[in-house]
Amino acid sequence: MFNALFVLFFMSEFCYYLLIAQTGIVEVFGSDVMSFFTLPLGGIIGSLVVHFKVWKFDTDQNKISFFLANQTLCSFYYPHLNLFTLFFLGLSLGASAPLLIHLVKGRWRETAIALGLTYALATLLFTYPAELRGSLAILLSLVALGVSFFTCKGEKTAILPSQSLSAFSIVSMSLWAFLDANLFETLSRSSTISIWRGEQWYIILLFHLIGIISAYFLMQRIKEHNLFISLLFAISYLLYAMNEATLLSMVYPFVISYYNVVIIKRLASLDNVKTLGIIMVFTGWLAG
Repeated sequence: MFNALFVLFFMSEFCYYLLIAQTGIVEVFGSDVMSFFTLPLGGIIGSLVVHFKVWKFDTDQNKISFFLANQTLCSFYYPHLNLFTLFFLGLSLGASAPLLIHLVKGRWRETAIALGLTYALATLLFTYPAELRGSLAILLSLVALGVSFFTCKGEKTAILPSQSLSAFSIVSMSLWAFLDANLFETLSRSSTISIWRGEQWYIILLFHLIGIISAYFLMQRIKEHNLFISLLFAISYLLYAMNEATLLSMVYPFVISYYNVVIIKRLASLDNVKTLGIIMVFTGWLAG
């Protein structure tokens, strides 16, 4: 049965990651990694310790609620975050991400819709000044926290066979995340071809959606995702080097959406949250 609350939950938390953690904080601190290094440090630790049974937080429901509450508290300090609050924000994001992915199994349709809404909102709000996103950070956190009490408790997902990931798959996913983060940061700082700040926003939005739809329907048909995604990233870098803003606005958003669907489905196939958290350290925090 379609779960609209899960769509809202996934969308609000993923939007928070894109608009606050990935772009907002980076812009506020001028891309100076040393000034916010405790954020990824906290994220790594959170991803590694999320499976630990700590007092009353031994269920996924309690863990998600606890870390989202902490995320909300930290959001009240945005954009005036210090190394201390950045660490606890990273800890919350790092811990809640594996739990969120763990809930995806059997909810591919809702996840695809949530991703589409997330990229649409993130594209539209990307040019909104990073230092003014404090209210947005609080709102997204409160929505995720409130909805989590209804969508994470007592939910029964489809029983699907558990899978394992090879070292090659993990390295591939980490490489995609690195290539994405590198090109995104380069484009964000570029004075000649910054597609998100130009007139191509509607093209970007359209091809984000096309990428999600393509991945959703072609997931079982395309066997060699690694080669396909790597080729698309190569084309994206080539288009950037050629200063082809319009074509880049088509290819790059497509590959972002496509590879994220592939990664989410691969990670959601894992039953062990501990293994999931460890893999997310490499495919998320370290690569990014």
